[in-house]
Amino acid sequence: MSCLRRMGLYVLLFIPQALFAQHNDIIAIKNALPRITDSANYADALNRLSTLYLPRQLDSSGVYAKRAKELSERIGYNKGQCDALRGMGRYYALRPHRYLSFLFYDNALAACRAAGDSAGVAVSLMNIGTFYQYQQQHAEAQRYINRALKVTWDMGLDSLRAWVLASYYVINESDSLALPTAQKGLQQAISLAYRYHDELGILYTRLFTANEQLRAGEVKKAEENLKSVIAAADSAGLNYIAMYACLQLTGYRIWQQQADSFQYQRQSVNYAVAGGYTGLILPVITSLYNRYRQSGDSGYSRLALSVMMQQQEDMQAGEADYLSYAFGDEWLDSLQQQNQSQKQQLAMNKAANHFWYYQLLIIAAIAVLLVILVIYFVRAYRLSRKNTASMAALQEEIRLGNNALRDSDDFKNKLISMIAHDFRTPLHNIVNITGFIDEKSLTVSEAANMISEVEHTAAGTLVIFEEILRWIRTQLSGFVYRPEIFPLEEMISNTVKTLQHLITGKELRIIMDIPANTTVAADYEMLQFIHRNFLHNAIKFSPDNGLITVKATRNNGWITVAFTDEGSGIDAAMLPYLFTWNRNAIEGERAGKGAGLALIICKDFIDKMNGRINAENNADEGSTFYYQLPG
Repeated sequence: MSCLRRMGLYVLLFIPQALFAQHNDIIAIKNALPRITDSANYADALNRLSTLYLPRQLDSSGVYAKRAKELSERIGYNKGQCDALRGMGRYYALRPHRYLSFLFYDNALAACRAAGDSAGVAVSLMNIGTFYQYQQQHAEAQRYINRALKVTWDMGLDSLRAWVLASYYVINESDSLALPTAQKGLQQAISLAYRYHDELGILYTRLFTANEQLRAGEVKKAEENLKSVIAAADSAGLNYIAMYACLQLTGYRIWQQQADSFQYQRQSVNYAVAGGYTGLILPVITSLYNRYRQSGDSGYSRLALSVMMQQQEDMQAGEADYLSYAFGDEWLDSLQQQNQSQKQQLAMNKAANHFWYYQLLIIAAIAVLLVILVIYFVRAYRLSRKNTASMAALQEEIRLGNNALRDSDDFKNKLISMIAHDFRTPLHNIVNITGFIDEKSLTVSEAANMISEVEHTAAGTLVIFEEILRWIRTQLSGFVYRPEIFPLEEMISNTVKTLQHLITGKELRIIMDIPANTTVAADYEMLQFIHRNFLHNAIKFSPDNGLITVKATRNNGWITVAFTDEGSGIDAAMLPYLFTWNRNAIEGERAGKGAGLALIICKDFIDKMNGRINAENNADEGSTFYYQLPG
């Protein structure tokens, strides 16, 4: 049921422009596009198409959203940019690439606030709230959804409030304390949907009504309700609603231990393929593959492999989309500042030229020729010295500017080369595995194992990508450090669980020497990134059946956390350069694939948390990586 709750969050993305969307609207808008001459109206039409396609065909929705974003940025159309950013966020949420969707939602919220778009602010707040709920950060999700509700109340946005109330229900229905309020919110959402004849909203709320009917023990009513929704959605071409209703009905049939549950699972996959939502139901496709592989049906294995390959391509395309958007704004601002500075300098030069011209005329009129010559030579000498000094200062500024540009270009080249290095090997492995499967040279069991390996590789690559994006974002938009108190032993335990498959594979033992009730004040995501990389490094270079020790001590107002392994240790020549950029001249075997970039990001994060980080070789064998934080 938790999977259904997550997909219920995605249901709430189809708002509010799509409230009365019909298939005829799509045809009419596409036919009208060649006749639209106003660029702003054209951008609005593209955004409208993106929203209409969202519950029908995800790829088409993404194409129109991207075109609207590019056009709106080119003509400086703020409303079009706000709508397009939300469209890109919804597109990546359904891929699903949740962190990319959050970045676009966050930018959409800032743009809507700057443009005074209250409805856009409410929608963006709601979308961010659903993102936090999916990330299991319930408190943050409640905070954003409550803010969205307040905006709709204050601004009288009743039709939009129906969608926000439905989102409030999905976020709170699993909380027993908040359930009564969530149920009241659902009833209000249903009432508003009927009041405004919102047929799409009525279909969505019926999905949640079925959930309440099941909670009340009315199983048959819930199933009939869902079957009716599937029929209506299928007739209207709303593939996402039909897919979600099939999955919901599958859950009910499995709960009742009915044999026809797989029929609805297959039906949900068909709707997902038709609408391009296969990334959301990869676990369902894998389950069907495991069920039918004994009969020799390889269709689901090929589908699962194609979904994972598509996710890799989407991840790279999404990285390019967001970085293009972020760096594009920065480049435009820089050009505008340079243009303004040049205009000011030209005005100053013109005024200075006029001043000297009239000054010389006055001197020539009141002075004798000799005095004029003396004054001229004196002034010429002084001006020459001043120009010489100014030229020297200007040359120094140019030199410093060139050095800054050279450093920036060096940073960019290293970042690009490191990203290429970290992503090339996982993608190459996936291509090789795909080749083996296409050649049909593997047994079903071997193919299943390779698909599982592809899944682990893709997941690991996605984690690296999200961590790189987070780091880049701290460099671009500024960073405000707000430490919170967290239990250290719980954080380490979560990290161990994340890497348990690697620990089990090498039969390693993990010893946590952490005093009871030890806490640490830090940014949670940054510190967990450091924990994952230190533990992963220790696992990677530990021998089979080895021992890894995680020890925490507190001394003189500092807490020290150390990760010790029994590996081969670190080349002494590499130790001073582990956490810096300038390591081109020294290459060792200890760093391994991806370690360089990870350690640099670790150093950057620990600096932002006012801490220290280091690594050293042990006296007997292995090495120790540790950090220190105030506390």
